Amino acid sequence: MSEKNIDIVEELLPRYCEGNVSAEEREKVEKWIRQSEEHYKIARQIQLIYLASDTISVMDRVNTDNALSKVDNRIFRSQLKALFIWGQRVAAILFIPLLVAYLLQVLIPEKQDIRMLEVRTNPGMTTSLTLPDGTKVNLNSESSLVYPESFEGEFRSVRLEGEAFFEVVKNPEKRFVVTTPYNASVEVWGTSFNMEAFKWDSIVSTTLISGKVAFISKSGQVDIKPGEKLVYNIQTNRSDIYQTSGEAEISWKDGMIIFKKTPFEEALRMLTKRFNVDFVVSNNKYVKDFFTGSFTNHRLEQILDIFNASSGIKWRYIPSENKLDRKSKVEIY
Repeated sequence: MSEKNIDIVEELLPRYCEGNVSAEEREKVEKWIRQSEEHYKIARQIQLIYLASDTISVMDRVNTDNALSKVDNRIFRSQLKALFIWGQRVAAILFIPLLVAYLLQVLIPEKQDIRMLEVRTNPGMTTSLTLPDGTKVNLNSESSLVYPESFEGEFRSVRLEGEAFFEVVKNPEKRFVVTTPYNASVEVWGTSFNMEAFKWDSIVSTTLISGKVAFISKSGQVDIKPGEKLVYNIQTNRSDIYQTSGEAEISWKDGMIIFKKTPFEEALRMLTKRFNVDFVVSNNKYVKDFFTGSFTNHRLEQILDIFNASSGIKWRYIPSENKLDRKSKVEIY
């Protein structure tokens, strides 16, 4: 049961039955009741509890008055009556929340724990997998995907850190949601798209190949169309959309690197992901350069030598003082 439903049952429904809600809260509860037969049954049960408690309260009050009328000592009668009413109120305060909790357990079956699975790739390696709903995923280097062994509830939710290409099986009644470590996510129904969310980077990007995607972040929701790439900057909380064929963005899953008028900084990002290397740029004269070319089974050194031949870019490896460093460092000078 979602936290929203629990809040309504525990907090709003009791006050609704007492008539102690605002117009906005009343509308919220009545909308919730109309959502399903199950919600109606829960609301009806709680209403019956309150009706029964009111009836008992009236009956007990009458019977108490009759019983106490036989007591000659007025002070004793007043004290006894006050004590009886206090006890009745305490019983009602304790009884109703317990009954609400009972209804939550009996009328709404408790969700069973679902085992979570994780697939993780090593630097320079990629892999592919099929999710429980048939959705196919390609996972890029140094990436991880966490997903349940079966999709239950209203959403098919997975968590991505790194980069992956998704071919989502269409299910209009159960949206597919990809979350990231940066409070940014996408919601899709049936579509194919590439998503990138590396922890070492300051951007989250989504490239839509087919279908429809809603990108959700702190700045709101943006709908993406096929042939568009959304780039969200975590630091500035800004989203920009670019036109693209998607060929360069998804070439990694076929073991290729494709540059199509790719800006210098983006080209280095793509090489960083592919070869598990950090670049140190000490010469800014290349910042405005663009690169075009396709590479298959090329080593990093070969690609950088081609950059040198086409744009005069000079590069060298930086010796690491820490032998445990997993990444090589390359200086662009």
